[in-house]
Amino acid sequence: MRQNNKYLQKVQEELLIYQQYLIDDKTELTQAQLDVFDRIELTRTWLREGYSDSQVLTMLKRSEHIQDRRAREILALAYSVFAELRSNRDKDGIKYLYSEMFKDAYKKAIENLDFRAAALLLKEAAKIDGAYSSESNINSDQYKRPTKITIKVKTMNVGAPAEAPRQIENATYELDK
Repeated sequence: MRQNNKYLQKVQEELLIYQQYLIDDKTELTQAQLDVFDRIELTRTWLREGYSDSQVLTMLKRSEHIQDRRAREILALAYSVFAELRSNRDKDGIKYLYSEMFKDAYKKAIENLDFRAAALLLKEAAKIDGAYSSESNINSDQYKRPTKITIKVKTMNVGAPAEAPRQIENATYELDK
């Protein structure tokens, strides 16, 4: 039982190193740590391309010549290292990222002369980009009202003899949108 705790502690320390490396520019990795980080990045790339966990494990073991246990560690590290980044992601940014992915898949479908799939992919990208949303969702009354802008101007004399302090001038302008 004690050995498992040491093993778990070792993996958690390794995880902290890679998370610090991503967050802090001053953190430097050894060559061995850089090699592992490259494997983590490779794992993440395969996951983004849509491979399942078991496919990623098989590819890791074959291409990187590592044992099953280490492949599982790297898969877990890939999920953990980038988990915080994914949980804090911008919802609109992720939405448009999927739109770009659909557009890339559309291009591949056109290259393969699969026009039915291309049409479906382009339609999905257009939905995400808002091409089919009705204009009635936008509150146009908000844009019709003029916006009030207050500009405050403060004049100061630097290096001049002391004079009576000048008053701050306030001006109010309305800006139509």
